[in-house]
Amino acid sequence: MYNPFVEKKAGHEDDIRIIRLVLEGSREDLEKLVFRHQAWIYNIALKMVLDPADAEDVTQEILIKLITKLATYDPQKGAFRTWLYRIVANHVLTMKTRKYERIFSSMDDHIEAIKQTPDQTIGASPENKLLLEELKIKCLTAILLCLDRKHRLVFILGEIFDVKDKMGAEILDMTRVNYRKRLSRARKKISNFMTHNCGLIDEANPCNCARKLNGYISRGFVHPDRISFYRAKAKQIIDVVETDGSAPGNEWFSGISILFRGHPFYEAPDFKVWLNHVIADDSFRDIIHKEFQ
Repeated sequence: MYNPFVEKKAGHEDDIRIIRLVLEGSREDLEKLVFRHQAWIYNIALKMVLDPADAEDVTQEILIKLITKLATYDPQKGAFRTWLYRIVANHVLTMKTRKYERIFSSMDDHIEAIKQTPDQTIGASPENKLLLEELKIKCLTAILLCLDRKHRLVFILGEIFDVKDKMGAEILDMTRVNYRKRLSRARKKISNFMTHNCGLIDEANPCNCARKLNGYISRGFVHPDRISFYRAKAKQIIDVVETDGSAPGNEWFSGISILFRGHPFYEAPDFKVWLNHVIADDSFRDIIHKEFQ
């Protein structure tokens, strides 16, 4: 699978070739360009907002920016992936507050939610096992929302998707030192919370998935009739990031890192119909730099 965050010259050259064809009027190549990046954008958005519907909206908003600004991209000034994911970063850092961001606005809020969710024993049925996996993924992602957006995004890029400091600093328009410092602070906050609260680290901790499942179902955090996060046969993030596992100074965090990278890497929703509708719209033609024939 194509990974925009891996330093490969061929990938950059392929982007340039596709962009040239798009700006010459190729709708087919526009679809290729969108398909090439949409899953990565969607997975970043989903971890920023937690809700799949919100993540789909955010992804569409970013794709519109990609299409309408594409003619302004200058290959002489840098790689396309840096240009694109800087748009992604700026968008998710400045977008309107989403619903789960209001619910999980701090670590203290998350701890209070745990305290208010009663402990209950559950049976070992196949359905409950499925719901437990759903809860594990959703709860871990909710922890990310307790970070402010800047630290959350750096954690998603640097820790989950293994974006190295050189590329991460370019995307976020900061120094490599500041990128590493921000990632370190985010790791420490996540580690402190999980070490003292998460049952995946220590079964004796207050938030044990098996004990809290019924409570989270009753509160509407997990829906027995709608599995949104668990994918039994999906690729995991660790399968697509192509990490070498050698990030310096990260050994102490490796167990938590494995948990996050063990989450599914989600296929993006099918944007093809939406994309064709947007391109064909007359009002869209008025703001796009190139008219697609």
